[in-house]
Order: sequence, then structure tokens, then C-alpha cells
Amino acid sequence: MRCLGRRDFLKAAMAALVGGWMAGWRDAAVGWDALARPSDMSQRSTLPLLAHYQPVPIARRLPPRDPTTPVPVPSRAELMAHWPATEKSRVVVVRHREVLTAGQPNPDIVLQMLDEGISALAHGAQPLEVWRVLFDPQERVLLKVNCIAAGGPTQPAVTYAIARRLQDAGLRAENLLIFDRTDHELADAGYALNEGGSGVQCRGTRGEGSEAVLTQATVRFWRELDECDAIVNIPTPKAHGIAGVSVALKNHYGSISEPAKLHANGCDPAIPELNAHPLIRDKTRLHVAAALRVSPFDWNAPRPENALLLSFDPVALDTVARDILVRHHQAAGADAGFLIYGAHHLVTAQQMQLGATAPERIELHEIVLA
Repeated sequence: MRCLGRRDFLKAAMAALVGGWMAGWRDAAVGWDALARPSDMSQRSTLPLLAHYQPVPIARRLPPRDPTTPVPVPSRAELMAHWPATEKSRVVVVRHREVLTAGQPNPDIVLQMLDEGISALAHGAQPLEVWRVLFDPQERVLLKVNCIAAGGPTQPAVTYAIARRLQDAGLRAENLLIFDRTDHELADAGYALNEGGSGVQCRGTRGEGSEAVLTQATVRFWRELDECDAIVNIPTPKAHGIAGVSVALKNHYGSISEPAKLHANGCDPAIPELNAHPLIRDKTRLHVAAALRVSPFDWNAPRPENALLLSFDPVALDTVARDILVRHHQAAGADAGFLIYGAHHLVTAQQMQLGATAPERIELHEIVLA
């Protein structure tokens, strides 16, 4: 056995104390990055499902919107309100079984799905009117994607559909920035890099910005979050070997420097604390989970789901996305227990009133287009 020096011993002891039982035994065996990228989550899930676990029930199955019927759009504050400001948080799931053709997204169908979803969030209002209420023409909007796994990133077709609707609503293409940590991750994921040219911008970070003092560590946001006026959070649902699930809330680990510092204790309370920071909480206008494919097991081998998830509540969206990942595990005969036990940051997020994870506080609407 290797003899630890005093500094290494203190670091290991602190990791065990802060990390708790979940991070402790895992981090002793392998590095956090390897855990965050499991090649086969089915081999890591050994905990049984909680006896009381129930997926969020579908409250309503909605027909496609009626474009001939005008529906007024409320104010931005009223539109974005969710639990605890309202009794329930609304999540909309839009499905289209033909959105993937020969494995590739059909841009026209993706756009149709996005229109139906944003309309349903606004109780049937016309899509462009909703975008116009949510965003002002002069604003600089950051589209935060997730490209850490080149094989299973936020699908570019979804991001570009959002960018198109923002332009249709009057925003300048040059004021839209598709963003994740690095240029090469974005390029590998299929995004067209563009820094300073005409059209929608797309690049990784160009340096650090504001400081975030959290319980587990102090980190810095990338400067792009300081410089934008608004954020559209566009994650893709994935199982995570430390946090249980990685969707809207954990997507902002790509918005900061040194995210490795925030993985102790299953990323709890780091994930909720990060999302409670004003740079994220006050600037985020919408969450759209790109679930044309999801990653219940290997991040680089995503599985078709043919869906988009939309909400103004990131906690509720993550809860519904977790249900989808659980269903994939169950369909494969794999144990989904860690998706439940590991994602205790969702409970903390609800306790911090960032949104709702309790099923009775979520109103789930589903639209099936084909």
C-alpha cells in the first residue's frame, strides 16, 4: 500500500468527509471523470428502485394547437412562473416518431415539435408571440448546449431550430451565441464554429468571469455568462455515474471553470447552489431538453426517444427526464436504482425552491404529433 504524505492524506480525508458515502467509495477507485462517463451504467446500477418511486403522471395529452384561434400571451413574469410561485410547474413533452430519418434529425419536424411545445407552455398561444414575450429584439442570448460526449451531445438540429425562432422573433443572428466549454467539443458535436462572422455565433469560452462561492468550492463562471442578457438552457438527458442524472441543472457544469471541484456527495448541494446563482437563475428564460436521443447508459451510444422536453422549471424538467431514463433501464432489464438514489440533488433543489421534483407539484402535458 502506498504511504500518503501529509498533504495527500488531508486531501483524501476531506474528500471522504465532504463526499460522504456516495462519492467516497467511488472516488477511491477511479477518477471522477471516468465515473462521469460510464461505458455501461447498467453494470453500475446495483441499488433497487425506491418502493415509493412513481414517475410523474401525464396530466393531459394535448392535440396539436389550433393556429386559427388567437390566445393572448401573458407577461413574461406570468409566463415563466412555476412552483413555488404557482401550484404546479408545467412540463411539456412533444413526440414525433419520424423525427429521425436514417438516424438523422429532420429539421422541419424538429421545428414543428418546438413550435408545439412552446405554444403548449403558453396555453396555446402562437409560437412567435411567445418568443417575442420571452426575449427582447436587442438582447444577447446564450444558447447553452452540452457537448462533453461527442457521440451524444445536445443535438444541433434542436439548437439551430431555437436559434431560427429567436431570429424570427426579431433578434439578430449575431447576438445569438451557441456555447459550451471548448471549440473542439462544439465542432466534434457537429456545430459550425463562428466567431465574429455573420450569422449565429458558435464558440467555446474565451476566459473566466464572475466568481461563485459555493459550499464545496469556489469556482468562476465563464465570461460569456456575464456578457449575455439571457440564457436558453439546452441539455440532453443522460445518466450520470455520480449525480444520477445530468440534464438541465447539471448542464451548467459546462458554464464554470473547474467543475471537478463540485462532484463530492453526488454533486449535492453544488448543483442546486450553482443554479441558484443570479447569473443562472435570473438570466435563464427557457429550458429545452434535446431528447431526440437520450443516454441512459453509454454517453457515446445514445438511444432514440424522439422527443423534446420544455419547461420554465429546470427541476421539474430534470425529474421528467429522469423518468425517461428509468424507463430505458427498465426496458433493458437493467437496475435503475442509482438514477433515483444518486439524484438527491433534485430534492435539495426543491428545498431551495428552485423548482419542483415532487410529482404532485408537476403538471406534465404530452403532445404526440405522429
